[in-house]
Amino acid sequence: MAGSDPFPRAGDNPIVCILRIVLLGPMGIGKTTAIRTLCGDLMVDCDVPNMDPASSEKTSTTVGADFGVVDLDGGEQLHIYGSPGQDRFDFMRGWLLSMAIGVIIMIDANDADAIHTVEQYVRTIFSVSETMPCMLLLARPVSIEESNRFASELTSALGMAVPMITADVRDKSQMLDALDIFSSLLTTI
Repeated sequence: MAGSDPFPRAGDNPIVCILRIVLLGPMGIGKTTAIRTLCGDLMVDCDVPNMDPASSEKTSTTVGADFGVVDLDGGEQLHIYGSPGQDRFDFMRGWLLSMAIGVIIMIDANDADAIHTVEQYVRTIFSVSETMPCMLLLARPVSIEESNRFASELTSALGMAVPMITADVRDKSQMLDALDIFSSLLTTI
């Protein structure tokens, strides 16, 4: 069209860079909620009724990739993708990771299988890129003692330390702080 701006805009700023991160975690950990908290109306979810109530009491579940946008300074946008938590959708993880610059693994450190679950996610991440920045987000309340125990056991199991923080995925301020901390990992690549 004659006279139209050929560059997409975020508010009054031209979009100069799109950064993509992925949220991984088991079903019900809060990936969709985290994206909704951060992005509000700039979010698309792929939730459908949960047809497997034996695996979770949730009434709905994600069957595609949730997606949200956070406008950053300087015309940058952060695209956040939430991977389905059910193992039957694990093929989505590799695809989402293939276009990401980093990943946040959301986990409940109180869950008996948490170490094993994180190990599986880290293996999946490393199958795509052994240098992809990764951070754990403990998305359920946990004591300092339990958090330290979990970090120690996970470090032993993985043979390496993974940065770890806690946050309430329903609290925008905490989630923005989590993204700020995660961004420091991205600047080291």
